[in-house]
Amino acid sequence: MNSTPEITQAPRRLLRLKQVLDRTGLPKSTMYSRISTGTFPKQVPLGSSLESEVEAWIQALVDERDHRSESGGTAGGIEGDGDPPRLAA
Repeated sequence: MNSTPEITQAPRRLLRLKQVLDRTGLPKSTMYSRISTGTFPKQVPLGSSLESEVEAWIQALVDERDHRSESGGTAGGIEGDGDPPRLAA
């Protein structure tokens, strides 16, 4: 049996900037930097992000962390300076 909790599809709901920052824990400058490098979902014209894209980004971080700990990486720590995995468009 898989011990990973099942992720349900997040609704396609727009999030305001403050909601994105609260949900991700990123400082605003880091979020904008990652948007410019393509490692975080782009804003939609209203100045918001799709909740499902933010949730997918968070899940990608968790998956990368879990993969590192399973493959002998630093368990629970940060390994290297690499950016988190990029989401598919």
